[in-house]
Amino acid sequence: MSGNTQVYGHAPSNDHIHDHVTEQGEHIISTDAKLTDIASWLKRGWQDMAEAPGISLFYGAIMALSVLLVFLSFRHNPIHMFTIATVFVMLSPFLATGLYYTAKQLEAGEKPKLFDSMVSWKANAGDIGFYAAVLGVITAAWAIFTPLLAAIVAQSHGLLIVDPSLGLMGFVLSEAGLTFMTYFALLAIALTAFVFTISVVTIPLLMKDKNIGAVQAMIISFQISMENKLVMAAWATVIAVLLAVAIFSLGLGMLIVMPLLGYASWHAFNDLVKIVPASK
Repeated sequence: MSGNTQVYGHAPSNDHIHDHVTEQGEHIISTDAKLTDIASWLKRGWQDMAEAPGISLFYGAIMALSVLLVFLSFRHNPIHMFTIATVFVMLSPFLATGLYYTAKQLEAGEKPKLFDSMVSWKANAGDIGFYAAVLGVITAAWAIFTPLLAAIVAQSHGLLIVDPSLGLMGFVLSEAGLTFMTYFALLAIALTAFVFTISVVTIPLLMKDKNIGAVQAMIISFQISMENKLVMAAWATVIAVLLAVAIFSLGLGMLIVMPLLGYASWHAFNDLVKIVPASK
């Protein structure tokens, strides 16, 4: 990696680096992150929000309205509500594609445009579409499994899981609700953790390098997560807490949380990864 080799991404800030070679001969160089980097990612994400307030508000408002609509539609069916909330968390890396692109434009010193961000997936439609399909299969399986979990809990414990008259909090605080939520939470945490590991740098990587396929990008994302277990666990926890606050505020928090996390995730990618194209 000498001479005039072109490098995409930030140079490693320490000696803890890892080299991932793709099928095309490219080198994906990943750098070990520090816990203090998380604050830096969020700070730079906040700065991006200030530089692109209109675009940030647009994506935040869409997510806020989506959460509110889900609540109004399923407030009498807590199981469906919690299932959809989990699906949203798992799909959030894909839903933030436009925000990644906006951060990419700001980083390049360009003036971000809303329409460009909305169609940014077209630049690598095949691979981004495949990744979205993988997430779709995972979330569909989860949506099918959750009612089965409710039925299993009801049968094994002799409990009535769904009682619309209880309302949301009545369900959560009931014996049936507590039993269901215990199993639900354990399984949801395990599944969302897996989705996080295969997603943390996937779309930014696909946006920055069209030579990397979706499967390779997900594998590299998983490897980087394993190289940075503590930091990635902390970062995933920060994301989960902020999304939970935004969701349980009936979506109002999404006005800030969604764009903030989208931009911060782009900066996390840039700090973690640089790309050295294959020699011609």
